[in-house]
Amino acid sequence: MGRCSSDLFAVILGLLIGGLAGCGTSSTPASPTPPASISLSASSASLEVGATENFSASAKNSSGRPVLVAVTFNSSNPAVLTIANNGLACGGTWDSLTNPIVCTPGSVGVALVTASALGASSPPVTIYVHQHVDRITVTPVPTPMPPVCFSQNQTSNYQATVSSHNNDITPTVGPLTWTAVNSNVVKLNNAVSGVGANQVQATASIPGVTGFFVTAAGVNSPAMTFTTCPVQSITLAVTGSATNSFSISSGSKEVTATVVDNQDVTLTNVPLTWSTSDAAVVTVPATPSSAATVSAAHPGGAAIIASCTPPTCNGGFVPTKPVYPTSIVRATVTGTTPSTTVWATSTGCGTNFNCGSSIVPISTSNNILGSSTSLPNPPNSLVFNPQGSRAFIGSSKGLMVLDPTANPPTVSTFNTVTGKVVAVSRDGNRVVVSDTTSTLTPNQVFIFDDNNTGSPVDLLITGATAADFSPDGLKAYIVAGSNLYAYSSLDGLKKIALAGPANDVSFFPNGAFAYLAGGASSPAVTVRVTCNNSIAMDGVNNQQILAMPTGNTPTSIKAVSDGIHVLALDSPVGSLPSSAEGIDVITATTAPVGCPPTVSNASPPISFVNLGQGTFTPIQFLVSSDGTKAYVLANNLGIVMVYDVGSGTSSAIALAGSAKPLSASLAPDGTLLYVAANDGTVHAVNTVVGGDFQQISFPGNFCSNVSFTCTADLVAVRP
Repeated sequence: MGRCSSDLFAVILGLLIGGLAGCGTSSTPASPTPPASISLSASSASLEVGATENFSASAKNSSGRPVLVAVTFNSSNPAVLTIANNGLACGGTWDSLTNPIVCTPGSVGVALVTASALGASSPPVTIYVHQHVDRITVTPVPTPMPPVCFSQNQTSNYQATVSSHNNDITPTVGPLTWTAVNSNVVKLNNAVSGVGANQVQATASIPGVTGFFVTAAGVNSPAMTFTTCPVQSITLAVTGSATNSFSISSGSKEVTATVVDNQDVTLTNVPLTWSTSDAAVVTVPATPSSAATVSAAHPGGAAIIASCTPPTCNGGFVPTKPVYPTSIVRATVTGTTPSTTVWATSTGCGTNFNCGSSIVPISTSNNILGSSTSLPNPPNSLVFNPQGSRAFIGSSKGLMVLDPTANPPTVSTFNTVTGKVVAVSRDGNRVVVSDTTSTLTPNQVFIFDDNNTGSPVDLLITGATAADFSPDGLKAYIVAGSNLYAYSSLDGLKKIALAGPANDVSFFPNGAFAYLAGGASSPAVTVRVTCNNSIAMDGVNNQQILAMPTGNTPTSIKAVSDGIHVLALDSPVGSLPSSAEGIDVITATTAPVGCPPTVSNASPPISFVNLGQGTFTPIQFLVSSDGTKAYVLANNLGIVMVYDVGSGTSSAIALAGSAKPLSASLAPDGTLLYVAANDGTVHAVNTVVGGDFQQISFPGNFCSNVSFTCTADLVAVRP
């Protein structure tokens, strides 16, 4: 037990002396006002024998304002703990309460500490004085090991044993602090009836794996692993609809998910990641949730899914364990197509010295050119994100990001990210940029994040020619010859050796699978599982390596948003049919469950459709957002080839003047196709009536400070 020094008391008392009482009367010191409350705090309720700890006290008046008073500290058990006048406690006995220097260790025990002043006293603080803690162990209660995982809301108890030199000192260290590394996966509660002072009740919550530990006297136990059973299946439903499809012209629809874990327990409030195949058509919540309001944005079609995507769901599993829905929700937005813009630029500068490039918008309402914007580097690719908020423009001298919403539009340059844009994530933020022209070996691939522009990811990958993001953005598959690279911010980069070269990759709308154009020892389409990157199997353990009926590996592949078809652009080398080129149609029936899921394809899995144009050199393969039409451009044919997915028929739209296409971009609703051609104009093609109704000329040159002419050869419709 101690008291404040007389010197300290005199100083505080002097500060409290008031002015003269009355006018011209004799002066008397004002009595200090007793505090209404005193609070006392310590950094820990646990103190090792012979150790010290600071206490602090504060006094307040009835209005809750601080007051200055002399405070006295008291210990109920001086043999265990003494406190000096300055609030410094000793786990034993101080040599002096006024000027404490030596703390002599005392006995183990409990002391109640209070602070008092002018008749007011603080609530007591309990301090446990104990021997040195050198080990803490945690075991299940009862002792047999718990099951592999606990379903949501199941509980399990654990107890801690605190040791000092192999002696159990648990009762002496006071309250234990239990902490979960991920408190979303498991909820810890040690204030439950029937749970001992050294025990905790763990309740399973969100599917995933996490560690938890207990702390005593600043010492942590080794982490215990707790697993809330992983999600096994996700089934989607449209509120108020008997089918998994809906059509709206405006407004929104509610989509719900039924989530079941691997113990067949139906879960609630699971934070699912919602994705749309085309954010220009329908929007989904950006925050994980168990249900989603899907809103109409622009006429067209889209596939909607909800996935259990780590780390918010099934977090902590190594490797990651994403789970995708058994089926998609198909959304159709109808109505009048709003006006937007088409942006055109030119690759004509190439690597010429002192050549300046520009980009210009074209209004789709009247096909009139807007004002051009200078580009700091010659472009080699131009891709808008699905939201239309950014255009990513690749260059050998640095990635350019166009903000079309600014007035005037602005261009930001990132000189460390060089190469061609080969993929943009569904959320519109991340981009895969491949630099295959660098003299460095290996080449580089960059993952650029528009939300974190200062930290692009640099991957040493040689010869990357194609890439695609999974719908939830968890992974990017990057194709580089006979290697497939799976990139994830959670799993890092994985290199997967393929049995043969691949040309392209496209994720299926449900997210569970990716289709590779190639990747086998013979011409084939290979199906990969997103969750673990393995070759997909069917229900009877047959690898899904789909042999090509044409005898050739497709050059491009696109999964269709209907959740049924995958289209591959093919150039037969045999006589099926002789000298014809066309589209391979793959029909898949998938209902993915767990990781890895199985997939089944129609028998035969691939059918070939002759586009009826003989041989050609394809340069671009486009599929409409609603999945009803596919378009093929060839640099030796003055047409746009059309494949109708529903009817299985092909047709062609002639370009005015038999101009040869260079690149094209499709409006979200699929009604307009803008084609940059070798006649120096951009052709506006109406895909509904099948006509090239206008050719847009450019009065100004896309390139400056050069003696040659640059024409538009890159176009992109802003969604």
